[in-house]
Amino acid sequence: MGSHFKYLLLILLVHPIFLFGKVDKQPSVKFSLFEDTTANLSIAKVQELYHQQQFKSVSKPSFNPGYTESVFWLAVETKYLSSTTEWLLAIDNPHINILEWYVINDNNARLLYQTGDFFPFKKRPFPEFTNFAIPLIKNDGYFLLKIDKRRESLQAPMRVLSYKELSGIYIKGNLINGLLSGTIILMIFFSLVLWVSTRKKLYLFYGLYIGALLLWIWSNKGLGFEYLWSNSSFFPSRARPVSLLLTIIFNIQFMQLFIGQTKSSYFFYPNKILQVLSIIFLVLVLAPTNYQTSLITFKHTQTLLIIVASIQYVLILVSAVEKVLKGVNEAKFHLAATLVLYISGLAEQLYMYGTIMLNYHVAQFALLAGLVVEAAILLYGLAQKFNRYRKERLTLLFEKNQQQKILTDTIVNVQEKERRIFADRLHDEIGAMLSVVGLHLNSLRKNRFHLAENDDDKLEKADEMLSQVADTVRTMSHQISPVNIEKLGFVNALESLIQNINKTEKLYIEFVCIGFEQANQYNPNFLNSVYRIVQELLQNMIKHSEATNGIIQLIAHDDIIVIMAEDNGLGLTKERMENPLGSGMSSIFSKVDYLQGKIEIETPGNGTLINIELPNQNMTT
Repeated sequence: MGSHFKYLLLILLVHPIFLFGKVDKQPSVKFSLFEDTTANLSIAKVQELYHQQQFKSVSKPSFNPGYTESVFWLAVETKYLSSTTEWLLAIDNPHINILEWYVINDNNARLLYQTGDFFPFKKRPFPEFTNFAIPLIKNDGYFLLKIDKRRESLQAPMRVLSYKELSGIYIKGNLINGLLSGTIILMIFFSLVLWVSTRKKLYLFYGLYIGALLLWIWSNKGLGFEYLWSNSSFFPSRARPVSLLLTIIFNIQFMQLFIGQTKSSYFFYPNKILQVLSIIFLVLVLAPTNYQTSLITFKHTQTLLIIVASIQYVLILVSAVEKVLKGVNEAKFHLAATLVLYISGLAEQLYMYGTIMLNYHVAQFALLAGLVVEAAILLYGLAQKFNRYRKERLTLLFEKNQQQKILTDTIVNVQEKERRIFADRLHDEIGAMLSVVGLHLNSLRKNRFHLAENDDDKLEKADEMLSQVADTVRTMSHQISPVNIEKLGFVNALESLIQNINKTEKLYIEFVCIGFEQANQYNPNFLNSVYRIVQELLQNMIKHSEATNGIIQLIAHDDIIVIMAEDNGLGLTKERMENPLGSGMSSIFSKVDYLQGKIEIETPGNGTLINIELPNQNMTT
């Protein structure tokens, strides 16, 4: 049994097909490369050079010349290639301007494909792939690939893969791209919602910065050309510098708002200068000029972009460190987020230059994953800032309300004091004077023999008018200041007010009061306001309702004071219901609003029902 197991294990090790399924044979392909420094050789001349063995043999088709003004020709021999597998020459750089694929048989050249950034995306041999893929078939002759990216930096990493292998890689890649990009877009959307709700530019520039950085990553990976500007011949070559410059502009603006960098910082103006230079650079890149004469084809453009981006990252880091040393929490979040993005981007670049080895998918999506982490850290910092801002606003609003309440109470106290002084003088001085006049009239009445007969009627009328004036003065003094509250107490003062109305025998008011046994615990201003509300409700009944019966209920609950007034009068018309402030109740509304209460008015056919609820202020303040 043991020997059989060893034999089976040996078979599995020697033949991986049993474990992993069918394994494609590795292709037998020969590559050679020629650099056309003149950039104007014809296809016939290139064939001649190939036959003269001017092409340099290479083991792998990949090469990295950097900035170049040359055209490169890659010769591919496939006469020993297996015809049982669909092989592809995969070029892992989606930013090559012109690619031309020729098949050469018997010295006759035939153009099979012409594609690149200067052509619509759909002209690619396999548009289902983001990067370039060219079919490799067995051929007794050879193929020529023209690679033209003059006046730009050229990296041409290539691999020979089967269609099945490349499809599997792209399926996984698209899934990862979708998950990471979708996460970032959700965070951008959330920041825009915060911006709309708060109108704070901070959240807008967060969304713009993260969006520009995502656009740069998409442009760098060719996703922008595939999905956003697939039919453009102007923007694909400009997409990466444009999105990079937008990232720099928005990142500086967001950083300064987020960490609170002001003109007092040593790095404020350097950041602003870099921002202005980036805007100028952006305008020049987007200038509608011929590609060969545009700024993007200037020899040192990419070097300048790298320098600008590097300076920006240094300024961002030192700006954050400066604020961290001052104890600003937002700066800590920004510093951590920036370092995460920097490390992930550096890892991806080092992999591309062959400095370090990483898993393919890790290398392909390191920067995008870093952006997700950075955006999440910054969003968490924004949430913390928003919560702190909301708490500070609530605290300031509370303090402002308290100050406003103190100020209003002071004004009310002063007004009540002045009213009390005026009412006392009206009641005491004017009343005393009227009383003296009354005594003189009584004295005249007792000595009628000094008067003529027709003066007796005049004396009676004067006495009657004097009584009316005295009643009017007394009523006015009570309306100006409810002095009865101090003399009689709150409940008794209300009862006295209602009794005076009932004595007229034109309107009978029933009064119900519950819960004011300890009225002295209430703030005097509050009791005065409640008294005046009841007083004005009664005045409205007398003047406007033409009612014969009414009821006033005053009930003190633990948390609210309820004032209910109901009469059997005419009620409010539709117009007066729509505009109750114009129905003689504006003063009541202002007092209820001052006491932070609410009021409801109903007209159920005949009569009017008014219900007022006020917060219970049963403690003296």
